[in-house]
Amino acid sequence: MKLPVWKEGLLYPHSSEMSYPSGMTRLIAHDGHHDLLPFLHDCTIASHEGRLYLGWYNSTDAEICGSSLIRGRYSEDGGENWSEVFNVVGEIGSAEEHFVPASFFVHEGKLFSLITEMGGKNLSISLDLFQAAESSLNGWERVSVISGGFLSNSAPILMDTGDYIAGVWMPLKGDTPAFPAVLISQGADIAKPWRCSFLYDPLAPDAMKIRCPEITLVVQGSAVTAYVRNDEGKFGDLTCGPSFVFTSEDYGESWSKPARITTMPVGNSKMFAGILSDGRRYLIYNNDRGYFKRGLLCIALTEPGEVEYTKVYKLFEDTVPEFDDRGGVWFYPCACEQEGILYIAVTLQEQDDVRSAVIAKIPVDSM
Repeated sequence: MKLPVWKEGLLYPHSSEMSYPSGMTRLIAHDGHHDLLPFLHDCTIASHEGRLYLGWYNSTDAEICGSSLIRGRYSEDGGENWSEVFNVVGEIGSAEEHFVPASFFVHEGKLFSLITEMGGKNLSISLDLFQAAESSLNGWERVSVISGGFLSNSAPILMDTGDYIAGVWMPLKGDTPAFPAVLISQGADIAKPWRCSFLYDPLAPDAMKIRCPEITLVVQGSAVTAYVRNDEGKFGDLTCGPSFVFTSEDYGESWSKPARITTMPVGNSKMFAGILSDGRRYLIYNNDRGYFKRGLLCIALTEPGEVEYTKVYKLFEDTVPEFDDRGGVWFYPCACEQEGILYIAVTLQEQDDVRSAVIAKIPVDSM
């Protein structure tokens, strides 16, 4: 069976040989230089009734320090202009509960989000389902707790069984390793508890320990692919290495053994994957330049109906002329397609550590 990574035997190009997609435009959707909250992270983006909804989490001090809350904006003109900021959940001054991150998705014509509630860094409490209020986007309704303290970094995907599937992970605590998993809904009743299917058992003898296993999924019928981040070498753990891919042929109920992604240089950062309207798979990732060096963000694509990637483009690298040569590192992508255009939301961290939410806007037929 072909592994859903860069095609074996096909030379992966050097970054100097990569081009940008023709027709791509890039814009700043939320400028951190104009915000009082210095820390912004992990964007989410969804298309709903002609609008683009962009979300992220802010912390008042540093990552999950001080107060952490979910905020967002929407656009009615394809990302050219954005609304004032709305507040999904959380408030400044509350240091006991943190909401990180959000994953916007549309179910039965309504806008929802999965959001993890945390008591502090790596202290997850619950994974909650929120629904946008119809009268105002400020203060979404917490519908239910759907699971224990898993983190969700990508939106759930509807399978042809009628169930949703979401990639999640349980943060490590002390010597306890992180647990990558998927959650599966009880059909269309998404407010009921979702059941868990672990990708593998990290407590098994000789099991590799995957660090920070943020997950993104691709679903094609009963076949599910899970791309799982791994942090390589920070603590000299010999089990650390490149990020991993798992596959399932039964809607995420059981999983293959983890396979290392070795044919393409995926860096230690969150990835995002999906399927375009023309049937091609895509994977957005940081091209590895070393530990936490996230200056180059790329998108790889397959041919329609195929699983191996054969084409790659740059999305962001170092500085951007459209942003008056502002730049830095580009990471934690999320994407959605609307009317033949792929919108990719990304966190930009500049050299002064100010963070903004930026968008790459790409006509699908230009890639």
